[in-house]
Amino acid sequence: MLLAGVADVMIDDSLLSDLKKIGFSEYEAKVYVILTALRVASAREIHEQTKIPRGKIYETLTSLAQKGFIVSSGKSPARYSPVDVARIFEKMKRDSTISLENLFRRLKALETETPEPLMQGYKLCTEWTRDNQIRMMLRRAKSEIILLCDDKKILSRYSNDISHAAKRIVLYLVVSDRELAEFTSVKCYMGGNDIKSSRFHHLEEENHTLSMKLLLLADRRESLSILEENGLMTGIFICPDIFASYLSKKIVDEIEPVRKSRTAA
Repeated sequence: MLLAGVADVMIDDSLLSDLKKIGFSEYEAKVYVILTALRVASAREIHEQTKIPRGKIYETLTSLAQKGFIVSSGKSPARYSPVDVARIFEKMKRDSTISLENLFRRLKALETETPEPLMQGYKLCTEWTRDNQIRMMLRRAKSEIILLCDDKKILSRYSNDISHAAKRIVLYLVVSDRELAEFTSVKCYMGGNDIKSSRFHHLEEENHTLSMKLLLLADRRESLSILEENGLMTGIFICPDIFASYLSKKIVDEIEPVRKSRTAA
């Protein structure tokens, strides 16, 4: 009988799962594992071992042969065996590397060739969206962060994110007074009258009910403003912000570093 001498092979579900992750179908994974264990087998033997429907066995074997994973004896009845595992997986690694490199070049080209989108603004109405956007901007900035804030609670909330950003890129933390500068763990700056009046403390005759709690400028192209009016907080995120570069330059030109006391944290 054709099945004589063929012992049952236990199929490792985790091995099947790993093969499916690299592109094998369910049936292809089962057939390939069985053939690797048996070394050589007929379609009937593979059917008995895998319980794959007879109608799908030849279809699966043909697919694996076309992909170069198995070969057929060409006799009748045909017997199948796997191509050398080491050789086939070395080829897969080379093909995967080439495929990833091509994908990287195509995506990089898309990134650099796509025209800059028109300026878009988004209103951030919930605390979660504001919190998430602030942290993302601090983490993804590539060269520079300018942060204006005179709210101790906000500075405390994002102190770790600010500290991490300051270690990898240029960061200007502009505060309204020396007390806040002493409170923070990063280098702080203070501005002149323009920053004080327009960003932190409006002139009395302007009669503003709207106050700025935070202004975040990232890489001179993104901006995020956190505003408060009558106790309600709102965030405005703009990207790309065509005014961010000009405003960033003006702020950097005006600010001066704060000398902290020796007892500062």
